[in-house]
Amino acid sequence: MSQPLLLLVDDSEAALAFAQAALAGHYEIALAHDGREALERVRALKPAAVLLDLSMPEMDGDEVLARMQADGELKRIPVVIVSTERARAEACVRSGARAFLAKPVRANELASVVDRVLQDARREALQGSLAALCVEAGGITVALPLDSVHSVIPQPATRAMPLGPSYLNELVDLHGEPVLVLDLARRLGADHARPLAERLLVVVTHEERRLALCVDTVRDPEELPPGAWVPRDLLGGAEHGQLDEALRGLLRMPQGPVPVIEPRALVSRALLVQLADGLRGLREGT
Repeated sequence: MSQPLLLLVDDSEAALAFAQAALAGHYEIALAHDGREALERVRALKPAAVLLDLSMPEMDGDEVLARMQADGELKRIPVVIVSTERARAEACVRSGARAFLAKPVRANELASVVDRVLQDARREALQGSLAALCVEAGGITVALPLDSVHSVIPQPATRAMPLGPSYLNELVDLHGEPVLVLDLARRLGADHARPLAERLLVVVTHEERRLALCVDTVRDPEELPPGAWVPRDLLGGAEHGQLDEALRGLLRMPQGPVPVIEPRALVSRALLVQLADGLRGLREGT
């Protein structure tokens, strides 16, 4: 994976050399020696972030920042002001810069601030996006939020339970822990398209417990930008069939809309507690 590109802007060769030495092990580095060159390189390179001095020939850092803020595309690039001029730097932060570091800067402080600013920028870029795992069970395709998925494994041997509904009456041992198996096809009122030996278990987190969803196939995870899916509260109508309580939204996929479901809504907390109590009673009775 390529490293993020940083643009370091300063008219001092010593300052550029110091910042490059402090950051080069973790980032790709590009340099600019004045404000005009900085603006040209920002437009050409679209760096992950800009470290910007203020007092420079050709064009000051204040103006570079102002022009970036006036450009809808460049405005998204985070800027860190690195300067001896506190008042001007703080004014830049109020005008859109993400952080200010006072010269002289310590190497660990510089690396820490850059890392934080880039993480904040990544979080903002992902707002409204959705990381999802599409699965198919009984000819029905649904998507699971990726943050609820623990792992995907081939279907192992299971143990029947003498209690629970038909879609939730088996156990599987995962690293010594008994985990309930929810047959997703049966839960959706369908029959599996693949024989048992070819199925997969998608292990998800549910009410601080693990739950294994038995499915036919699993696709590669996808990061879906805003606009590629519609949250539930923007969907028309009040009823959504079998998935009503579990529905989180709909993906806009080439093959048609795909429902995004919350695993925790496929089985109630009360039912999980009931099954756990029943299993405990069976073990104590043996």
